[in-house]
Amino acid sequence: MNGIRTALRGGPVIAFLFVIMWSSGFIGAGLGTAVSSAVTILMWRFITVAAILLVLQFAIRKHRMSPREVAVQALLGLFSQSIYLYSMFGAVQLGVTSGIVSLIDALQPICASALAGLLLSERTSTRQWWGLGVGLIGVTVVISGDLGLRETVPAWAYLIPFIGMVALTVATVIERKVEPQAPLMDALAVQCGASAVFFTLVGFSTGQAAAPTDPQAWLAIAWLIGLSTLGGYGLYWIILQRRGVTYVSSLIYLTAPATLIWGFFMFGDAISLLSGIGIAICLAGVAVVHSRQATTSTGPAGAEPPPLKEAPARPDTARHPVQEP
Repeated sequence: MNGIRTALRGGPVIAFLFVIMWSSGFIGAGLGTAVSSAVTILMWRFITVAAILLVLQFAIRKHRMSPREVAVQALLGLFSQSIYLYSMFGAVQLGVTSGIVSLIDALQPICASALAGLLLSERTSTRQWWGLGVGLIGVTVVISGDLGLRETVPAWAYLIPFIGMVALTVATVIERKVEPQAPLMDALAVQCGASAVFFTLVGFSTGQAAAPTDPQAWLAIAWLIGLSTLGGYGLYWIILQRRGVTYVSSLIYLTAPATLIWGFFMFGDAISLLSGIGIAICLAGVAVVHSRQATTSTGPAGAEPPPLKEAPARPDTARHPVQEP
């Protein structure tokens, strides 16, 4: 039990699980969009998971959310799920590989850390900025290598994931600014419910609302619900609460190499030598951000974060999770 509690304090185990589960979403996008449209996959994904979570919320009823809390969670769902995933899945459907979409997503640490400093007074150390800069260089190198391998993909398709990256950044800053009180499962229920409404409207307006018939589509939906929604998003908000914007955002640099490796083994996506060099640079940048001396967003260097509780007292430097991939 002590080992489990230690893992949930934002240490390497929970960071590793986050990287695996967050990167699984890009693989799920590849699985689903290979046999169905992005809108169809996302619509049925969120209808299914929202129904499950809303039933659980009704059965447990541990926390009654105020209209303001519901509105905040719906807004977070719109940015962190609806717009974010619509952009990422759309890019994959256009032919951008899941690994490259995740690498463009990895620009989020730069945006999130900059906004955290401007709007939240959450300090990013010089060493962390160096690490984020190195990671950005790595992302640029990897994308350059991939462009040489994907000559049939229009260059403008690489711009679409930037919309999702900005949307996730906005959701991250809103959560830290508003400090919502809702527990994890309640928050996810509202967020997924809002996303279900969003994608249902898009699905019916574009003629893509019919339930998929290919078993692979439902495999992708189950994959996305279990690993990405109930895993990746939840861990994102938990780590955000305990370690701050810069720490959790920098982990996204690692989801990009993880996704490239998944894509290589599952889809046969080639990894160029230049992309491999870029992956190594990304890893170096994350190592700098996560070094003992650089981790300052939640307290003194090396300080151990407090254990997770569902509704702990709120110190000045901690935030409650949006309460997830």
